[in-house]
Amino acid sequence: MSNLKHWIWLTLRKGLAGQSAVRVLEHFGTPELVHAADEQAYRMVGGLTDAAIRSLMNKSLDRADVVLGDCERYGIQLLTLQDSAYPERLKAIAQPPMVLYWKGRQFAFDEEVAIAMVGARKATPYGVDTASRLAGELSRRGALIVSGMAEGIDATAVRGALKAGGPVVSVIAGGLDRIYPAFHRELYEDVAAGGAMFSEYPPGTEHRGSHFPIRNRILSGLSVDRKSTRLNSSHDQ
Repeated sequence: MSNLKHWIWLTLRKGLAGQSAVRVLEHFGTPELVHAADEQAYRMVGGLTDAAIRSLMNKSLDRADVVLGDCERYGIQLLTLQDSAYPERLKAIAQPPMVLYWKGRQFAFDEEVAIAMVGARKATPYGVDTASRLAGELSRRGALIVSGMAEGIDATAVRGALKAGGPVVSVIAGGLDRIYPAFHRELYEDVAAGGAMFSEYPPGTEHRGSHFPIRNRILSGLSVDRKSTRLNSSHDQ
């Protein structure tokens, strides 16, 4: 449990995001060693701002304890960058999330034909109909639909895949305990029951506009683009 505390502590450091966080982890090897380091050691990493170093010098684990308690309360599990179950394809992106909060089923993403579907919130009727039919058809042919939960194309793709009987993975832009939009509570429950939900944000984090483009790199990283991949089809029989 202390290991998870240190992972959470590291991800909560202000001024330490993206490639800087990955660089710090690679330099020290483990979050525990990052936590134990002093200012001189941090300055040896190179490229860290004074604000990031000040944040790293705050060794309190109190906030991490709160996050772990919230995870237990809401049935949320954690997957770290160094866990064996962490998808290799997600590690390959420029800034892989160091911690993923998740609930639902486990998926072997590296073996899945996962296809991301996202789009406009204020979608046209044509767009909604097309997204629903496409998600359903892809799901029936064996693809795993990866999307968000926002109103519009995201939610439509999720519903289309669920209606076709396939599982769905949703990556959201806030804490898994925060339903966004609020009227999608039933959809959240359906995805968590038959698929999985992921977020790099700890419980309690509100959805913000700036989070959505950042989240999209995870959707892309979990998906696959292989010309040799074939989905099941009646033409293949």
